[in-house]
Amino acid sequence: MLQYEKEFDPAGDASAAGGGRPAEHAPGSGYAADDEVYVFDDDRLVLAVNVALKTGRPLLLFGPPGSGKSSLAPNVARILDWEYHAHVVTARTEPEDLLWRFDAMKRLNDAQAQLLSDEMADYYTPGPLWRAFEAGSAEKRCVVLIDEIDKADPDLPNSLLGPLGSLSFPKPWDDRSHVSVADEHAPLVVITTNDERELPRPFLRRCIVFDLSPPTRRHLLRVAEQHLGAHFHEGLAGSIADLLLEIRGDRGDDPSGPSTAEYLDALKASHQLGVAPGTTEWDVLEAVTLLKRREGSGRTV
Repeated sequence: MLQYEKEFDPAGDASAAGGGRPAEHAPGSGYAADDEVYVFDDDRLVLAVNVALKTGRPLLLFGPPGSGKSSLAPNVARILDWEYHAHVVTARTEPEDLLWRFDAMKRLNDAQAQLLSDEMADYYTPGPLWRAFEAGSAEKRCVVLIDEIDKADPDLPNSLLGPLGSLSFPKPWDDRSHVSVADEHAPLVVITTNDERELPRPFLRRCIVFDLSPPTRRHLLRVAEQHLGAHFHEGLAGSIADLLLEIRGDRGDDPSGPSTAEYLDALKASHQLGVAPGTTEWDVLEAVTLLKRREGSGRTV
């Protein structure tokens, strides 16, 4: 009989499981950073991470901005005690940027100074996948975040199919020499998209796909408790969560409503400034953290 055995199990992590956050994770303001806590209260998401690990496929995360897509990867790396590398995609990102960067200016300067190296490797900087493959070769596994892939040219997602499928790619200066990693030491690649551009079907077929759900009140309170630690006040956190959900409800299915990240901004500002919902000052705080000129919120500023 089959039995579900998790390679990734956040239950043993205090922050992920909903336990208290250790005091040493509370420098400065006393608030935890995004890469220090993540509330894994959706068993389906934990299963999706495990499926990606066991199949060797990238985990592609859909969800509106601020829903926690980008912060999942560093927290998975933290819980697994793996290395972590990230690349934020822009409209100028080239496929090679995820593998390497060629420093043409350094080579030109060296040539002009008659210091040109015979080793082409001296002019290449490994990208996140290269570093992850090399770490895997040393039996240190990695989590790689490729953030906001929909910002890139449509050709970029398909260009990843080769390196991610074969866990190998040729070095740019020598096609006979490859950067590669064994299957058992392959990185977990987490890719996020805001769904602003349709991704190629061949790319989607080769990913484990998960769509993060809109935040619930229970989820918001658990996130607040983990981020604020000793500063958490359930009454204040609940009031602001109710206001956020009201705004989202006014907007119907529009995904651009206030996110979990904006909820934390409003809650931290409310706590630090001593501004509570229902006051004149709160109207302004709500406007700059939650409403943000969003139409259809049912409120005026």
